[in-house]
Amino acid sequence: MCVEAAPKTGCNKSSCGCGVHGHAKTASPDPRVILALKFGEEARQECKCGGGTCPRNYLALTGYLLGGFLALHLAVNALDLWPETFQAAVDRNHALGTLLPVLEVGLIFLPLTVHVAFGLRTLRREKLKFGVEKHHHGSDLRQWLQRVTALVMLAFILFHVVVMHRWFGGRFDPHNAFNSASHAVWQFWRGQSVGSFPNLLCAQFYLLGIVAAVYHLTNGFATGAEVLGWVKTPIAQDRLWRICVIASPALLFAGLAAWWALAVR
Repeated sequence: MCVEAAPKTGCNKSSCGCGVHGHAKTASPDPRVILALKFGEEARQECKCGGGTCPRNYLALTGYLLGGFLALHLAVNALDLWPETFQAAVDRNHALGTLLPVLEVGLIFLPLTVHVAFGLRTLRREKLKFGVEKHHHGSDLRQWLQRVTALVMLAFILFHVVVMHRWFGGRFDPHNAFNSASHAVWQFWRGQSVGSFPNLLCAQFYLLGIVAAVYHLTNGFATGAEVLGWVKTPIAQDRLWRICVIASPALLFAGLAAWWALAVR
């Protein structure tokens, strides 16, 4: 039995190799443990980065920067409910002129590249296995969903940027913001009717991307604070997780409002 993890996780693993290369044999986990979304579950091993900066620190720092942009992006896109207000917000953004691409590269694309690189490195090691050896707190289900939503977001971001961004020939026109965004989402396959299956599939993919992004952001915010040492006690960690759970519906509402305005209304 894995002594240090058993009291909280129900770990019942033989041939335990804690802190080395995992476990040779794994018993069926208790469903109640799988469904636990608590934050204050203890880490199973200490980070062994040889005294250097842990890659998870880079993930956390760039994640916070990207998370701030994502929250702002969702809030602005929620203005699609009022197309004229949305157009005014886009006009203010593009009034930055030549400063805008500098900000996009420095505050979005470079942090995103670092985040994806370290994220894929971590994913290559841990894969999508359930119950990996964690260096941080949080239940197995929460951390598994964090890796799953990371893959969904990576596919969605690539698709979204190619479809929308001007650098890649995207369809978004800042001078006709609402209509161009709506056509890009709801009429991705030109020549197909608005309600055709291919276009419906594109709209649903946007919906999946929004849900995955909100989960990844809120769960990553809580986990990142623990990785960086901003919250150190189980009580503080659990409190932060609860705050993130409370805040997530507001972000989700903003994303769904934008999706509904562009793809349904």
